[in-house]
Amino acid sequence: MANKKDIKDLVVCTFRGTNPDPTKFSTNDVKEALREEIHALASDYRSFQRNKLDLFEIMEEAYDEILPKYVEDVMGTFADIKTVADNQRAVFKVKRGRQRAKQFITQVGTSGAYESFRLDSDTFELSGRAIGGAAYIDYERYICGDEDIAESTEILLEGIQENIMGQLQLALIASANAEDRPAKNVVSIPGFDADEMAKLCAIAKSYGGGATIFAPPEFVAAMGPDAIGLPILSAPTANGYATPTYSPRDIESIANTGYPTLFRGTPIVQLPQSYVDETNEVTQINPGFAYIMPTGGEKIVKVVFEGPTRLDEFKGRDRSFEIEAYKKIGIAILTHHNWCIYENTDLSVENTKYPSQKA
Repeated sequence: MANKKDIKDLVVCTFRGTNPDPTKFSTNDVKEALREEIHALASDYRSFQRNKLDLFEIMEEAYDEILPKYVEDVMGTFADIKTVADNQRAVFKVKRGRQRAKQFITQVGTSGAYESFRLDSDTFELSGRAIGGAAYIDYERYICGDEDIAESTEILLEGIQENIMGQLQLALIASANAEDRPAKNVVSIPGFDADEMAKLCAIAKSYGGGATIFAPPEFVAAMGPDAIGLPILSAPTANGYATPTYSPRDIESIANTGYPTLFRGTPIVQLPQSYVDETNEVTQINPGFAYIMPTGGEKIVKVVFEGPTRLDEFKGRDRSFEIEAYKKIGIAILTHHNWCIYENTDLSVENTKYPSQKA
């Protein structure tokens, strides 16, 4: 069995899709190697009870490395991310300029709802709030080998990642609905209107020179050929009409990624989407919203990870048990009228785990 540090590195490799050191494990299949190492720690219930503190420590350290990197990979272009110790607050410096009087912060308040307030200094503090999840493990299936802890902890981490994305969505929508938010920065209409999206992109670009569209896959799919912008026209047909076609570059982009990556020169970044359960009816994030962020200059989203991840075990009367994860994060949105939001009301649904907080 490998040492704890090597197993922790193996967990990180599993979620990042990288290969472990081939000299330390019996296989180069990263998931199989992780399964073997965790099985060595917890091959049966007694060994799990004997080694669970080591197992939890491995997972906690791995999660503390994975989660900030996950947030950075998904939203690093518009988010500042800090990690602080327990009972500490992250201090963010704010750039001053011609938007001074317009700046305000949106973050979760004491009631649990996101609230907005004016920014009256060059810094502000952000603390974390608890999020968490649990993975259920049936005792009989575990001792028979039909369930393993490696898969359960993987599901647990994915749930925390999805929770972070949901909280980010709530903060963005709440900020967009603040009272002094410019009306031109928000479009809420049925369907996708390319001209309206182009106006939002122009607003965002005016504050930094460039912009990026962040949207879930359902929104991007609904953009259709309009996402390409101005199509190339083929030669006129017999009836005198020209047929719009994709350019070779756009065809290659769709073939490689499954969706267009540019809208009239503005990059499109697809946000990760998933479902709450196997019915595939309730989404983790609302599919109807897209966010247009300026590139360069002040980063709009501020994220803090406070303290380490905590894992613990809860045992039921039927001897089944849950592995529970606990993490404190804080999310705030800095707004000075430089980012926009588009809601496709045909896609915006209420049966999502993190619905919008509209006034």
